[in-house]
Amino acid sequence: MGIHSKKLWTAMGIMMVIWVIAMLSGYFFLLRKNTLREAEYSSYDYHIAIISEETDTSFWQDVYLGAVEAGAGYGAYVEQVGDGLVDRFSMEDAINIAIYERVDGILLRPSEEGRIQKMIDKACSHGIPVITMQKDVPDSKRQGFVGINDYFLGQEYGKRVLKTADADTRLVTVLFPGTSFNETSRKWFRLGLSNTVPQEQIQFDFRIIRDDKGLNNAEDVIHDIAKGNMQQPDIIICLDEVITQSTYHLIRDQGLSEKVKVIGSYISEDIIEGIEQGYIDSTITIDPEAMGRMSIDALMTYKQYHMVSYYTEVDTMLVDRTLAAEYRREMEDEEEPDRE
Repeated sequence: MGIHSKKLWTAMGIMMVIWVIAMLSGYFFLLRKNTLREAEYSSYDYHIAIISEETDTSFWQDVYLGAVEAGAGYGAYVEQVGDGLVDRFSMEDAINIAIYERVDGILLRPSEEGRIQKMIDKACSHGIPVITMQKDVPDSKRQGFVGINDYFLGQEYGKRVLKTADADTRLVTVLFPGTSFNETSRKWFRLGLSNTVPQEQIQFDFRIIRDDKGLNNAEDVIHDIAKGNMQQPDIIICLDEVITQSTYHLIRDQGLSEKVKVIGSYISEDIIEGIEQGYIDSTITIDPEAMGRMSIDALMTYKQYHMVSYYTEVDTMLVDRTLAAEYRREMEDEEEPDRE
């Protein structure tokens, strides 16, 4: 073996050791963190784990807040698994940790359906009830689902397309977030959309936006539109908060706002600003805090009565420029106590 080969193997060995140490450090940090929290949640009657891959969004933070507030009413401590770690656990690892901690229930915002189904079933086999949120895994053993199903969501966006379209509207581009809209979700959404919007005049172009640690390729799609590399749509539907914000900034920067209307998803200060300035036509959202509360209610109903509704629907709300002003006032009122 040559000198270069030995150096290569040595370097690979060192990198492997560093990787193992980093993983173990993260794991033991979490165990230590949980130990320190024992005193905090030992006074509670229930320990609930809430798991999602989208914890950085303002929407999910509001979901968590709603769950925490509702949990307090039941004497339940709601823990966001992996919260505070730089390197996040995978969803499978987070569920395994919840099982290891012997939690009393799991609120789960699933990612890809196929790989998560077995983990949901594993938790249920350990006697831990699971409520899915926002996205469902109907073939799993989960106890209930809280959110809006994708067919109805497609219908809601279809209604807004009809309201927004004019006689010249020919093409609507739909940007699916790859992490949260799997093949089944996309199929049902498209069905709800196509059953609402007549296909004789308006055609749909469906694109999957890939997410890589917070970065997505929405910019590539908008760039192709601006450069004429793909047909310019009259309307763009964005199906999560991050894609909505990215599209809003790109449409504004590329000077396409007079030609392309954006229908977004969820609410954030950035999205409200885009609506106020006319770069976003409107956004369709559900009340995130309500979803958090209703998920806790569903879980505790199952804990107490061993039965719960198979599907609990959270109402959607369309926010246009008029309602955006109300949201702006609410945001300012919430910030006011912090200024005092």
